[in-house]
Amino acid sequence: YLTASSTGEPMGLDRLFRIKTFPITNAETPGTNVEDSLLRSLAMLHQSIEKGKTKWIITYSGGKDSTLLGVIACEVMRRNLRWKPESIDIIYCDTLEEIPPMHQAALEFLNHIKSIASQQSLTIRTHVTRPAPDQTYWYLMLGKGYPAPHRMFWWCTERLKIDPVKKKLAELNHQDGSAVLTGVRFGESDRRDAKMHKASQCLGEGECGQVLEYHGAIAPIAHWKTCQVWDLLALHAPGWGWPTQTIVDLYGDAPIRFGCWTCTLIDKDRALGAVTQSPEWKHLAALAEFRERILEASADPESRVMRPNGVPGKFKLATRKRLLKELKQIEKKIGETLIDPSEEERIRKYWKTDQGDTY
Repeated sequence: YLTASSTGEPMGLDRLFRIKTFPITNAETPGTNVEDSLLRSLAMLHQSIEKGKTKWIITYSGGKDSTLLGVIACEVMRRNLRWKPESIDIIYCDTLEEIPPMHQAALEFLNHIKSIASQQSLTIRTHVTRPAPDQTYWYLMLGKGYPAPHRMFWWCTERLKIDPVKKKLAELNHQDGSAVLTGVRFGESDRRDAKMHKASQCLGEGECGQVLEYHGAIAPIAHWKTCQVWDLLALHAPGWGWPTQTIVDLYGDAPIRFGCWTCTLIDKDRALGAVTQSPEWKHLAALAEFRERILEASADPESRVMRPNGVPGKFKLATRKRLLKELKQIEKKIGETLIDPSEEERIRKYWKTDQGDTY
C-alpha cells in the first residue's frame, strides 16, 4: 500500500480512484510498485481530461499492456468518477492470423467491456477492424502468390494491421477533444525507449515529462514495470470482475510478444511455443510446422516464378494450390478456422483470372 491517509485508512488500489487531487508525476521514471504506477496513470489520464481530451480512443492488441490500459480506462468510466471521459472507443485489429487462444482471449475481453457498457449504460464502444478482402494474408499469398514476408519485402504489417486501424482512427479521431491512448511502455526495447524519452512532454503546469505522447498518442502506462503489469492483471483486475486470468495463463513466465502465428519475420515463434506448452493447446504445434513449409516454399526457386531479370517472384500456381490444400488439412486436424470460406472463395476466383506462371 501507499502511505496511509490522515485518517489512518490504507491507500489501496480502489481508494486511488477516489483521489481528488493528483500529484505531479514523471512518465519517464519507473513506478515503485503497483499502487504508485496506477496512481501516476490516473494522474496522466486526469490531466488529459483537464486539457480537454474527453473522448478516449484505445488501440487494443490483446496483449498484456493494452489489456492493462483497457482495464484502467474502463474502470475510470465504470466507477463514474467526476473527471471521467465522455466516451471510450476501443479498437481491436483482427489480422485474421492471430494465435487462436490469444484471439479468443481478446474477444472475451471485448465482450466483457460490451457487457459492462450495456449494464451500466456507459458510452464505451468496441470496434474490430480487419484487413480489406483483397489485402488479407491468404489472399495475397495463396491467391496472388506473394512469398513469405521478409525484411526486404515486409508486405504484411501495413496491410493487415496498420491500414485497417488508420481507417478506423480517421473515423473516430477527427472530433474535438479526442485522444488516442496507447499501451507502450519503457523497457521493451532500447530503440523504442530512445524515441519515448525524446517524446516525453508536458501538457500542463509542472515539470516536463509528466505526460508522454508517443507518435501522437498519449501513453498512460509508459512507466509501468512488467512485474507490475502482471500483478494488476493477476491479483487485482479479477477482483474487479475482469477476465484477465486467461491472458496471464497464456503468457506464463515467458517474456514473449504475441502476434500472427504465420509470422516469418522472426527466427523462432516463442509465443506459439509458449502456448503449445499447455496440454489444451498442444495441437497448435501443427501451425508452427505449416509456417516452416511456407518458409521452405519461399526459399525454393522451383516453387517460384522467375522474373525476367532472373530473380524469384511470385509462387507458382501449383505451389499456391498445394499450400491451400495443406492449410485446409491442418484446419480440419486441429479443429480451428484458419481461413474464412469467403476468403477461400475469393482466392479460387482469382486463380481463374490469374495470368499463370508468367510475368
